[in-house]
Amino acid sequence: MANLTQLEVTSHVGRDLLASAASFKSEAAAVWEYVVNSLQYVDDGVLPKVQIVIKPRAKLVTIQDNGRGMDAEGLRQYFTMHGENIERIRGIPGRGKFGTGKSAAFGIANFLCIDTRRNGVRNVVELTREAISSSDGGAVKLDWKVKNERTDALNGTLVVIKNMIIRRLSAEPVIEYIERNLQVFRTLRPEVAVNDHLCQYREPSIDSEFVFKPSQEQTKLLGEVELAVKVSTTPLPASECGISITAGLGNLVAVETAGIDKKEMGNYLFGEIDVPNLEKWASDIEPYDPTRSLQLNIQHPVVRVLLPFIGSKLDEIRKQEVKKLQEIRKSEDARRLATQADKIAALLNQDFETQVSRLSDIRAASSSSGPARSRFGKGLDGGDEEGVWLEGVAIPGTLEETEIGELSPEPPQPTPPTPVPYVPPSGDPDEEGTSSLDPADGNTKKRRRPKGGFKVDYRGLGEDRDRSFYDKATLTILINLDHPAVKNALNITGIDDPSFKRLSYEIAFTEYAVNAYASALVDKDPDIPADDLLYDVRRTLNRLARSAAHLYLVSSMRASK
Repeated sequence: MANLTQLEVTSHVGRDLLASAASFKSEAAAVWEYVVNSLQYVDDGVLPKVQIVIKPRAKLVTIQDNGRGMDAEGLRQYFTMHGENIERIRGIPGRGKFGTGKSAAFGIANFLCIDTRRNGVRNVVELTREAISSSDGGAVKLDWKVKNERTDALNGTLVVIKNMIIRRLSAEPVIEYIERNLQVFRTLRPEVAVNDHLCQYREPSIDSEFVFKPSQEQTKLLGEVELAVKVSTTPLPASECGISITAGLGNLVAVETAGIDKKEMGNYLFGEIDVPNLEKWASDIEPYDPTRSLQLNIQHPVVRVLLPFIGSKLDEIRKQEVKKLQEIRKSEDARRLATQADKIAALLNQDFETQVSRLSDIRAASSSSGPARSRFGKGLDGGDEEGVWLEGVAIPGTLEETEIGELSPEPPQPTPPTPVPYVPPSGDPDEEGTSSLDPADGNTKKRRRPKGGFKVDYRGLGEDRDRSFYDKATLTILINLDHPAVKNALNITGIDDPSFKRLSYEIAFTEYAVNAYASALVDKDPDIPADDLLYDVRRTLNRLARSAAHLYLVSSMRASK
């Protein structure tokens, strides 16, 4: 045994690098890590341009930019694990706080090449997973292919990532991720293309906008900041909801929804706030971690003030929007439209029940009671009921059994490639029971159960918007009363006229078939052939039209009287 006279903290470089790489679980997160460097580190007066090429069959991704590039010393700094970048050391805020970006490629692939030019000098280095894994714990040797070669090429960097380890490489999530994050760089007017698609941040159509400033007490930690909250005219996808939080220009560190995106009208809200104090405030606790999770650390003193500030303002606006919607629904026309919408929704839920085996993913995601969320797939009628109880820790009870026996107390393991959602076992309160239960909605009082999972609603979404919209979060199909086709039909023929009703059926059925049913099939099987998907959409539309045939007849008979 060695004679130790001093103990030191040591690290295994290879394992460190791969552990950091594990934070980048998707092609979108990994590619963005290199794109954001391209956008942030450019020479003065140069508009950033980035071309990304994604070749799924070749399992290859390239990112080429016109940034400032790196010389040999810049590469040494870049490949230093957990080394803070020079810009931050100089006091310029931005990315690179933890120095883990160079590992991003190995979250999705086995090979990384950096081909970079700086001030007329070109360097090319390569790194493989094999070299990392074979490391003895010391420095991992890079393969320096081209060293300080003179070149006439302009400054810039080409990143090559290949030999993918992820199951499926796709351009769509990369495009979505980039366009979501481009908003924090919009003042730089960047040009970012993925294959032939030019990425652009498209701000949702805004109904209203609010600006809030923190109180004097909150300002002591947050600084002189402004929170901008905007209300979209239509529901937003999950990737666009919430407040983008930056700690300096281009340094997006978090997106916060405060949980209101799951509440009524909560997924209409988005906005931004820049809080430099997240970086400047002296604390031993980091405000966020190196995983790029876009979540803040509540233990940080600035975050402890920031999150309640954002959450309170979001909920304040959400409640205002809910109140406005409730006032609109009080009118006689609104009530008649709601009756019509309920009839359409009933047809959709009936179809849903017959297709429940194929739509299991939607069923698991639904938060509504009724056919779209019922015990073990059996629809329940509307009416007053005791609160639903699930396996938990609150009170004693007895778990229910299904046709296939008692549900497993542990989440089932997914069988690739289709994930199987875990459905907690349900039960009933019982003082003699041996299991523990919690109320599913936190409420033990009787409540009114809605009659269905899918819902249909008429809403004014704006004249320039589509005639319908599917809100996946609430399983609601919105028919746009402001769309010229719908608006004219309503004004000319009226709510009870067969022409308006038929148009409503056709719009709702199409939205359900294309954006609810078909998207669920794609989520379940991303590789489903286009012909099969088209066949399913056509079959669904025909099935719904047949089930609604009697409604067309009833409407025509009433109109003829």
